[in-house]
Amino acid sequence: MLRRHSIHAALGVVIWLAAACSPSAPSKSAPPPSAAAPRDVAVAQVTEAVWETVLHLTGELVPSEESVLSTKVAGRLESLAVDVGSVVRRGEPIARIEARDFELRQVQAAATLTAARAMLGLEENAEAKSIDTETMAIVREARAELDQARREVERQTSLVGSGAATQSILDTATTAYSAAESHLQEARETIATRRATIAQREAELEIARQQLADTQVKAPYDGVVLERLAGTGDYLSAGAPLARLLRNDPVRLRVIVPEQASGLVSQGQELRAQFDSGSASVVAAVTRMAPALGARDRSLVVEADVKNPDGKLRPGSFARAELVLDAKATTLVIPPTALVRFAGIDKVFVDEKDQAVERRVKIGRVETERVEVLEGLAVGDRVVLEPGSLQGGTRLHVKD
Repeated sequence: MLRRHSIHAALGVVIWLAAACSPSAPSKSAPPPSAAAPRDVAVAQVTEAVWETVLHLTGELVPSEESVLSTKVAGRLESLAVDVGSVVRRGEPIARIEARDFELRQVQAAATLTAARAMLGLEENAEAKSIDTETMAIVREARAELDQARREVERQTSLVGSGAATQSILDTATTAYSAAESHLQEARETIATRRATIAQREAELEIARQQLADTQVKAPYDGVVLERLAGTGDYLSAGAPLARLLRNDPVRLRVIVPEQASGLVSQGQELRAQFDSGSASVVAAVTRMAPALGARDRSLVVEADVKNPDGKLRPGSFARAELVLDAKATTLVIPPTALVRFAGIDKVFVDEKDQAVERRVKIGRVETERVEVLEGLAVGDRVVLEPGSLQGGTRLHVKD
């Protein structure tokens, strides 16, 4: 009996499960989108618009010039009139070396020049090169001796011919004539040597004057002092650094162009930049380019000059730049409200004969009022604005 009761219970469970799993009465299915009432939508046409082609780059501001000012002469630093941040103008004195030793050297050089001019018998303001060697006293004296020796040779030659003098006397006169010729040549060489000595003394005086002038170091251009490198009282050798100076007007906007785009860059292209330092954005034109790609990163260095009269653009600032490759380039654009973006997929709905057709698109740049379409649409296509939950195949009614 117990076994029969268990079999009946099992059959009851099976019958109940079968009844529970049996299909219910068929219900009405939702009509397909094409059979539903048309949906009111607004559309916009895909258009071709001018959208400049730009290259996004990174770069920095660098000074147009940077120099280490040094002393040309050795000596003790008497004064250094600038410090970090000092603004200087071209020709303005920056530092001075004690000048007393150089003043004495100038006096000494002037004295030796005066002595050399006196040896040549030059008057004040007369130039050594204007002197006629043949008019100098020692040359005239040597020429007179030569003339007398010549006459003596002629006289002795006549006397020997008449038998009134001996050959030995004529030989003595001839020797004296040769000595007089040598004396004249020596006199001319002496004048040339004294003239050269004057030139040397004049050069020494100019060097002394220049060294005295070099005790004062002046700014080579308008700029600002970046670093002070010496202190008052330091004894400096020739060439010792005094201060680091940079020219910050104009500054150079330097950007790095990758190798793949280097062939598209040319002088005169517009270069725009923004700075993380908070400085105002700038617009400039490409001024210069490196003649070769960098050996390490195969990139091209491009520079533009940017005016900086108020000094607010600081060299060293990081720059985010845009290089305009083609200001008149055109591309397909749609309104941003037509684009549906979900899970990495970009799509739009196109109105084709009053029916929604889903299109996947490849987009490029996105701005507030327009989106660049690279693939998936053509000029004249009508895209649905604000499609929301629109599905492909839905009938459309375009609102005016």
